[in-house]
Amino acid sequence: MRILIIEDEQNNAERLVRLVKDVRPDAEIVAVLASNAEVEDFFRQADNTADVILSDIRLGDGLSFVGLKSAPQSLPVIFTTAYDQYALQAFKYNGLDYLLKPIDAEELRQALDKVVVEHTTTTEDIRQLLASVGSIRYRERFLIAFRDTFHVVSVGEMNHVGISDGIVRLYTTGGKSHLLNMTLDELEKQLDPERFMRVNRQYIVSAAAVEKLSAHFLGKMRVHLKGYPDTEVIVSREKVSAVKRWLDF
Repeated sequence: MRILIIEDEQNNAERLVRLVKDVRPDAEIVAVLASNAEVEDFFRQADNTADVILSDIRLGDGLSFVGLKSAPQSLPVIFTTAYDQYALQAFKYNGLDYLLKPIDAEELRQALDKVVVEHTTTTEDIRQLLASVGSIRYRERFLIAFRDTFHVVSVGEMNHVGISDGIVRLYTTGGKSHLLNMTLDELEKQLDPERFMRVNRQYIVSAAAVEKLSAHFLGKMRVHLKGYPDTEVIVSREKVSAVKRWLDF
């Protein structure tokens, strides 16, 4: 199996190469590319090919979708992402293949095995994804039952949503809370990923509600929410970089 890796962070690229060699010793790494420009140059050369691409999503010169347009349409692609707010939501609607960073060796092995035995995401699927992304409609409001009335709460009023003892509650910027009759998994798919992020298993937060970030134990990070100083939202060490990129976008 000939594998092309697209990854602009050197440490991530080196780790991915090691993982590939561990789970697929017979694999050949044909190249490690760090930008869309390098990807386009690679595929301009007629003798350059691969059996599968492992690609990060956000590169220094834009989304990797741009460079992958130059790849053969039938070439399988497995995306590697640290919860990219643009692409991951689209994947949930389109069923495309991706691995979340930090990449798990067993998940990587299964993904590469899948390429061998069945259809996986191809560059043609990516073209279709780009055409369909604009049609995704995100939730704009909640209709919340309270006694014998219904309250309408705009997503713009949402500070965060948390789950405790199996109960999901929406907390507003005005300090109110409302019960939600849905899971965090369901809600996550309905919210605009540029404005809202599932920062851990217990919380979805609004970017507009984040006051600051602070260091926590063992490389973790605390998210401080406006108006909720006592709400302790802790992000794992593995997800810190993704949260920072989301807030800095």
